[in-house]
Amino acid sequence: MSEGFVIGTDPRPVPLIAAVEAGPGTILTVDWVGGGGVSVDLAGWIALHKIDALRVPTIFAKPEIGEDGDTVQWAGDEDLSIDSVHLELLAEQQAVFGAAELSEWQDRHGLSNTEAADLFALHVNTWINYRTGVSSVPRALLIACRAIDRDPLPLAAFLRPRRPSRPPAAAE
Repeated sequence: MSEGFVIGTDPRPVPLIAAVEAGPGTILTVDWVGGGGVSVDLAGWIALHKIDALRVPTIFAKPEIGEDGDTVQWAGDEDLSIDSVHLELLAEQQAVFGAAELSEWQDRHGLSNTEAADLFALHVNTWINYRTGVSSVPRALLIACRAIDRDPLPLAAFLRPRRPSRPPAAAE
């Protein structure tokens, strides 16, 4: 193991919960200590973790802040809980991802329209329609873009750079 690596830590501070409220269905609204808040749909989290008790509306409707302020729990049961870091991460993944966010993503990665379209096996006109808001960004594309932001390895694996003003056959 190389020196200087710390395993198992996240440099972000743990967000503390000021208030929590259940909304319709499996929506949870969380206000953070220090300001700000999020609404997050826990349907997928509940299903993946097989927490059947939280599918009961009368139980889900009564969330509580955990003792240290860094978890939400139900019925005073630690087995029926989610930590604030995961709430924050889920909310980030569920945040709006439309034309503006797609354009920012493309600019952040320095891709041309053709390179971005090729990366996702799309026609360049389809990509431009997403980028300009003519068509809604599909969920699969949102997921892929956010995954590449977390881990750029798929970008490195599938990007085929193009030289400006060159047809695809001449660029490769």
